[in-house]
Amino acid sequence: MFDTVELEGFLAAYNPDVQKIALESGVRLAKIVGPANEFVFDATSAVCVAYGYTSKWQEAFVNIAVYPKHVTLVFPWGVELSDPEKRLKGEGKQVRHFRLVPPEILNDPYIETLIHEASAKAAKPEVFEEFKKIVKVYEGPKRR
Repeated sequence: MFDTVELEGFLAAYNPDVQKIALESGVRLAKIVGPANEFVFDATSAVCVAYGYTSKWQEAFVNIAVYPKHVTLVFPWGVELSDPEKRLKGEGKQVRHFRLVPPEILNDPYIETLIHEASAKAAKPEVFEEFKKIVKVYEGPKRR
């Protein structure tokens, strides 16, 4: 489902290297995730593309967050994932992440396994509806 139209506009303020990593990572992640709702956010401090099976963005199981100098793969419930190699970063009670440098890291079988595990643990609706793309633009100044 990954469609770059809105995303390219949101990324225009970023340097070309970050834009390239974000777009390439987005395409790769969408292929790994498969059919799911896609949430695209133009937030104040980052541009994000998240995937989940319900219509609630809070139940997304993986996302890409684009910052001025880097792109990060985020597992909102990463603390629940098996990570025997301890490659995920984060010290909090819930979120785990790692930087996507280069975007080909998404081809790593270990990373794909984490994405599939997060998908399997994700909230799912009782009755599946057609998956959709949801775009949200936050108002206010952007810190980029």
